[in-house]
Amino acid sequence: MPFTAEQLEILADKTLHFLLILKKSGQIITYNNRCKVIIPETHEERTVTYITDFIIDNDVKAFKKAITLLSTKNSILSKSFSFATEKHGVLSLKFDLTYHKGLVYAAGIDTTEEYKEHRALKTISKLTKTGAWYYNPKNKEMFWSKGCYLIKDLDPDTEMTRELGASFYAEEDRARIESYLDTLIQTKKPYKYTEKITTHKGNEKWIKVVAHPVIYKNEVVYVNGTIADVTARHNYIEQLKENEETKRLALKGIQSGLFDHLIQKNEVFYSLDFRKMLGLPLDQDYVSEEVFRKMIHPDDVEDAVKRHLNNLKKKGNHYHNFYRVRNRKGEYHHYEVYGFRRKDEHGDTVRMIGNLINVHQRKLNEKTIAENKNRLQAMVNNGFAYTVLLNLQGEILMTDEKSLKIIKRDFNVNPLETKSRFIDVMPLNFKNTFAHEFNEALKGNIVKKEIERITKKGNLQYLESKYTPILGQDESVNSVLISFHDITERKLAEIAIKEAHLKEQELNSLKSNILSNFSHEIRTPLNGIMTVSKLLLDEKRPEERKELLLYLEESKDRLLETINNLSNFSELDIIKNNLNQKVLDTNYTVETSFREYKHLAEAKSLKYVLELDPKSPQINIDDDLFRAALNNIIHNAIKYTIDGSIKIKVNSDKSKNIVYISVIDTGIGIDKENLKKVFDPFIQESIGIDRKYEGTGIGLSLSKRYIEILGGRIKVNSNIGKGTDFTIIIPEYL
Repeated sequence: MPFTAEQLEILADKTLHFLLILKKSGQIITYNNRCKVIIPETHEERTVTYITDFIIDNDVKAFKKAITLLSTKNSILSKSFSFATEKHGVLSLKFDLTYHKGLVYAAGIDTTEEYKEHRALKTISKLTKTGAWYYNPKNKEMFWSKGCYLIKDLDPDTEMTRELGASFYAEEDRARIESYLDTLIQTKKPYKYTEKITTHKGNEKWIKVVAHPVIYKNEVVYVNGTIADVTARHNYIEQLKENEETKRLALKGIQSGLFDHLIQKNEVFYSLDFRKMLGLPLDQDYVSEEVFRKMIHPDDVEDAVKRHLNNLKKKGNHYHNFYRVRNRKGEYHHYEVYGFRRKDEHGDTVRMIGNLINVHQRKLNEKTIAENKNRLQAMVNNGFAYTVLLNLQGEILMTDEKSLKIIKRDFNVNPLETKSRFIDVMPLNFKNTFAHEFNEALKGNIVKKEIERITKKGNLQYLESKYTPILGQDESVNSVLISFHDITERKLAEIAIKEAHLKEQELNSLKSNILSNFSHEIRTPLNGIMTVSKLLLDEKRPEERKELLLYLEESKDRLLETINNLSNFSELDIIKNNLNQKVLDTNYTVETSFREYKHLAEAKSLKYVLELDPKSPQINIDDDLFRAALNNIIHNAIKYTIDGSIKIKVNSDKSKNIVYISVIDTGIGIDKENLKKVFDPFIQESIGIDRKYEGTGIGLSLSKRYIEILGGRIKVNSNIGKGTDFTIIIPEYL
């Protein structure tokens, strides 16, 4: 039954629908009361009003396009438009537009809430890179929202299927991915997973897929789901994992551990690796402060606690402490503590976070450096008359105590505290040749120079200056060591010897090599004894008398050594019949002799090396006899080596039951002619007053005889200018 006119009028006025009749131009002909929500009262008096006057700007174009599409053949069209109202804000209306006899009949419903939700979902989808999808198990229909297509870089008009959806995963993963949906349909349980895909454009992404079933009569009739692009989140988490692993390895590498100290609860949290290192309980996240305090070295506890309490009270937020801590092996290692304190409103520290750093090796290194520095300073103070270390600009880096005292006295400056050029604080007679020698040393050359000077006390002093370039790791010169050796005694002795020898030559130029050698070796200490004795008679000053007595003692020892050599040479048969042989460790015996002459080698700046046999062979010897023989050879090697090295080496041949003790130098060497006579008594390569080296010529002969008495032998190899190799060959004791 059709509506009556009255019923239609009531229906039009009372309905919640928006009813309008329009011309195709959009001009409003009439509308029902519901439309007053979108049409203001001020417009009711107008004769001509267009609906586009109330539609928001973005939808005006869409409305005009919809109107043009209406025609007799296409008479019905559904479209949504938004209207701006004063009381209700923006309203979204969905209209069914019907074209009839040149007019457009519009019937609309309020879809504002649905529109708002749609816009919010659309915005969220863009911001979070998400998309919605559903799947109908009955008809196999698969739907993707626009967001799903955007995530997979796919044209939204592409028809979606399960096979296409699975194609974005790695081939080996596709069957597993598809099984999730089949399992959900069977078990009716939701699922979610995170996997890597390769998009249509070849981009790699990580996506999170969530699916929930819709169940009707205990059967899944629908599956709703979402897809979210979580690439950034995945990469961030992976980076966090990598950073955490890097941090863990870094802390482990430096033997450091993180801690979190809750002051009020008296609890301290330590990282797992650090708890393992210290032997703390692994089943407890927190330990009390008292437990850790018991691990601190007893000698450090009191000071550590004082520093701890002072740290908690001081201004600012930073914390620093240091002490020794016992590890799980029971060893005490040095640690430094760095932390950041969190305070309450009263300024009291309530929490502290930081780390403990193992600085044990650094402490050991610092101790070694300090000890080496002290040793070096002791060597500098006692090695030469004066020693100065200069940088490349000629500024003093280090000097001995005597030089420091002189510079302070004469120039009123401390070169160790104030930068001072050596040329500005040296005696005048040093300056004449300093620049030349210093520049030569900068080129890498060792330069020696003899200097004669008058001391402040008026005494004549002879010095031998030596400029030694110091090389860095890159083999370039980084400093120059200048040493001044007091050779006054030697020069005076040389002068005395020359004078005595000239007089002796006048009396007897035909004295034999034996007498010449012994005359020199006896006369030199005798001259020293006589000279010093005469000086002692006149000298009143205690310090000078003390030094003269030392010189007298040296001359006496030298004379006694010469006489002992002669005595030993004449008493070989007695020695042979009174041996005190015992089994000794070869390494220990040789090392003792090595240490005895170490100072002589270092005084000449020689490289002095000892290589022992790891098998520690034993020999049956008379200790005194063997050591005398070896000492003569070592002493000779040092005496005849100007620069280079002395190597003393022990090795054994188990197959032959033989032990070899070698003394290898890079000295002047021995020519072939003299090599045959090297073990002859009273023979030296250079003889007479002009010989280069002191000695009686008995030493090597005695060494040979001593080793032969002990059942061994000595062999020698030598090259002029390259050095000599003496090897003692002696039976090994088994």
